[in-house]
Amino acid sequence: MTAPRHCYYPPILLLLLLVTATFTAADDDTATAETIIVASIEIELNANVNVNTANTADISDNNEKCEDWAKMGECQRNPGFMLENCAVSCDIVSRKGKAYVYDGEDVGVAAFRFAEEYSNHFDSTTNTQQKVLEVAKELQNELKVQNYTPPQELTHCGKRQCSAGKLWKRAEEMRKADMHDDAGADLIRALLKTGIETDFIERCQRSLQWAFNSIQRQREREKKEAIEEEKLEVRRKEEQAAMESALERKKEYDADLVKFGIQLQESVAECAANGGSATVGADGTVETETDVEVEVEELILNVKRSFVADGPQGGNWDEVIELMKKLRPSDKTVDIFLIEARCHEMKGNHKLALSAAGRLISKAASYTSWKNDEPRMIAATLGANAAMQLGLSDNALSFYQTVLKFDPEQERARKQYRGLKKVVKLMDKAEEQIKKGYNRAASVIVDDCLSAMRGLDVDSPLFRSKIQLKQCTILSGMGRYEEALGNCDTAIEQREGSDTVSGTSLKEAYLIRGEALMLDMDYDEAVQDFRAAFDLVPDDDKTGEKRELQYKLQQTKQQQDQWNGGQRDHRFNEHTGYPEGRPPQRDHAKILQLPIDLDDRGKDIKCAWLKKQFKVLVRKFHPDKYKGNKKRAARKFKEVKEAKEILSKAWEC
Repeated sequence: MTAPRHCYYPPILLLLLLVTATFTAADDDTATAETIIVASIEIELNANVNVNTANTADISDNNEKCEDWAKMGECQRNPGFMLENCAVSCDIVSRKGKAYVYDGEDVGVAAFRFAEEYSNHFDSTTNTQQKVLEVAKELQNELKVQNYTPPQELTHCGKRQCSAGKLWKRAEEMRKADMHDDAGADLIRALLKTGIETDFIERCQRSLQWAFNSIQRQREREKKEAIEEEKLEVRRKEEQAAMESALERKKEYDADLVKFGIQLQESVAECAANGGSATVGADGTVETETDVEVEVEELILNVKRSFVADGPQGGNWDEVIELMKKLRPSDKTVDIFLIEARCHEMKGNHKLALSAAGRLISKAASYTSWKNDEPRMIAATLGANAAMQLGLSDNALSFYQTVLKFDPEQERARKQYRGLKKVVKLMDKAEEQIKKGYNRAASVIVDDCLSAMRGLDVDSPLFRSKIQLKQCTILSGMGRYEEALGNCDTAIEQREGSDTVSGTSLKEAYLIRGEALMLDMDYDEAVQDFRAAFDLVPDDDKTGEKRELQYKLQQTKQQQDQWNGGQRDHRFNEHTGYPEGRPPQRDHAKILQLPIDLDDRGKDIKCAWLKKQFKVLVRKFHPDKYKGNKKRAARKFKEVKEAKEILSKAWEC
């Protein structure tokens, strides 16, 4: 007999199986009640309404399959053909509705859902309520045939079935808690009771009508929220396309600089071939340059040679900057100013890049045609970008104003100037709203600003990241953490992938995202961001920033430990009943986004809210369906599930 073999499974495989099981369990919790139909009935919605053809006895459908087509929904999908050939069948189908009881529901839930779906088919509130009770009674009979027992949490108050009075009381509590669908279901259950007084029936009917109206308003709000979600997804796609467009423009900008580098290489090669420093004057005599002039020319040649040593794209930024320090400003040519501006841009020193670009424009300005690939036009783009990085919008505009002053027909400069002027105006307007505390209005304006930037030279990935970080701060302050962190993630991705970003700019991005993560209660990721920011501060820092960041990092680590739990000490260990260490200290109500006053409510209200929010959030953060950061969604999915389990046990739901 062969002994059974014990298979070894790698830890990562076990982890994947555990995560899959978790997702499957949550799917069972949220999806089963929507897929298994326990009972269904077909109801005549309004027998008094007929189509025009129904009044004529000799009118009939033109095809024997019309009835089947109508039941399959062809009247809605292909109305032209069906109304012409199958009008009678479409009329019959339009006056019929279906009511369903799903597993985990009862007739109260099903009848209220039926009223919500078909409310526009009824002429009056009385007609609606009569039809709803008719549906509830027919479903009740159908459930008896199916031998189905609804969950006791719907029909029982404690260990006994709820009386009509207790159902009314529970419905009132649900109404005050804005749980209008649950309130309506309880009122239908109460009206199905026998032996109740007329006054009580009228009171329930009035409340039921209130529930119908309230749920319609709630659905309208939910539709608006869904529309906002769709708009957000559209904006996300537009932002991705805009970022790709910005990268393409950066390639064009870099291509112009490569062309400039090729010209420098040709110039260096020509100087090396000619040699000497003598030139022929206008009268044909040989003019010999002075030693100082020769030294300046040699320095300029060395600067060019060093700049293009690794290729026409340029390089050796530090070495070139050191060489240029030996040149007087008056000795610098247009080419040298552009080299200087480019070196400072690549080093992330936007202030010096702005200065060099400005001096180049002043030196090269003339009333001639300004071509797009000329050094002075490249400098205009470079200078405007540097100015916007520094927040100096007036300086950015002045570059294009100068170009248009000397060449009013420069089409590209005119387009850039008008677009940039609009962007600056929107940014100023957003700042005003932020100062006033109107974050929602500021967020809309920032979105408009990002849209207005598309197609502009200043719409560089780095400048766009600056706007996105501002949007991240605004949205996190509004509690829209997923959207905020999406902006932060994109901004940091751009800054991490760029050679021109200084440590200061990258540190700023990490700190902003770290604060947003703290508000979203993602302490693990926040610790990583604050540590990354801390590492970017030099060890010899004398401003005190290093010490402040270290303190911030320690505080965040403490919150991380409290959130995750698991620490073992003399109080929390296997001997004191805590084998897994200190239990996590989390605000489960906040995780599930429950009302802040829920602790003052009764058990039924608490459990109803718990069930509702759990259903909403596990759908929202399911990693297979979530469209944002999958890792973040998996974390929230897990936290929501754990919070629901803990609160269900605490509230005995």
